[in-house]
Amino acid sequence: MLKRRMIIAAGGTGGHFYPGFALAAELRSRGWQVLFIVKKDDIARPALEEADLPYAEIDMTSLPRSFNPAAHAAFLLKFFKALCLARRIVADFRPEAVLGTGSYVAFPVLLAARLAGVAACIHESNAKFGVGNYLAGFFCDLAALGLPVRNNPFSARSVLAGTPVRAAFAAAPAKDAALAALGLAPGKLTVLVFGGSQGARRLNTAAVKSAAALNGRFQLIHVTGRKNFSDVVAAYAAAGLSGTAWLKVFDYREDMPRLYAAADLVIARSGAGTLAELALLKKPALLVPLPTSAGGHQKENALVLADKGAAVCLEEGPDFEDSLTRRLKELIDEPARAAGMAAKFTEAGIPDALKAAGLLADIIEAGTKKYRRK
Repeated sequence: MLKRRMIIAAGGTGGHFYPGFALAAELRSRGWQVLFIVKKDDIARPALEEADLPYAEIDMTSLPRSFNPAAHAAFLLKFFKALCLARRIVADFRPEAVLGTGSYVAFPVLLAARLAGVAACIHESNAKFGVGNYLAGFFCDLAALGLPVRNNPFSARSVLAGTPVRAAFAAAPAKDAALAALGLAPGKLTVLVFGGSQGARRLNTAAVKSAAALNGRFQLIHVTGRKNFSDVVAAYAAAGLSGTAWLKVFDYREDMPRLYAAADLVIARSGAGTLAELALLKKPALLVPLPTSAGGHQKENALVLADKGAAVCLEEGPDFEDSLTRRLKELIDEPARAAGMAAKFTEAGIPDALKAAGLLADIIEAGTKKYRRK
């Protein structure tokens, strides 16, 4: 019996890659044959090789943000070459469906699928469609969403499926055990701060200032990012906070489920993966959208929770540092507010992130006919 076949076009960043990777693992466990298409020299290749997932590479680049005619000409040349290669791959592999997760390599692959009469699907992790997914949405059969999208132009063929997270989140430790492992005390408001892979410098600085202003009134777990670690440690030292029992500073932690388990409140960027984790664990948050996120999608993500009262959206305005300290003080003075925020997650309607890959696989297995364009 021939195996059912699927092409997943993903990569570029973890946010684009991991949903496709999780779906591939789920489909393969059900007997499917999956082929990845990534851009040339993609950072996702080691993960694919370790998982023994076959992949093909396409030399593709992002749409230029300038009006430079030469840059646009070079982009179009690469695009048409990528489209031709994608059409050959689709013809040779003969998949039942193709899924793109929003990376710029996905668009020519999805278009090749449409031209070949193969079901074309997108997964959008954010609350606002990226450029590639938005354009592909006009000819795709199905748009699987990680978060609710306001004014969704493809609502008639959309399904809210969630964004997968690592299986390790299913085995998070109990709160007291997590606190003990980190050397923190029970019964005290514990805050987790992390900035993600980019743009965390001002968030790090604000966290240090808040910790100094509210000295000892809460416990802090601060994951700085490797490039910012030495600067943040120096800032804490300058504030006289080095060696305090309530402060734990790390450059990077693999065991994020443990850190989440210890925390009563999270301060973080509002990437799609972070929102999926917060919703799964029902952790109230102060969300600081990355100002330079494409199309302002991180603000849209933050508002999904903020509009329901499960989080607060704090933008990086001139008084950002003072605003963060003020919000923290309010939650310290009124502990019941954080518990109330946690209870609001049910109103946000975000699917269980641990079941998202399975739900996506169910949809793919059942076929996409019910979502197809009329």
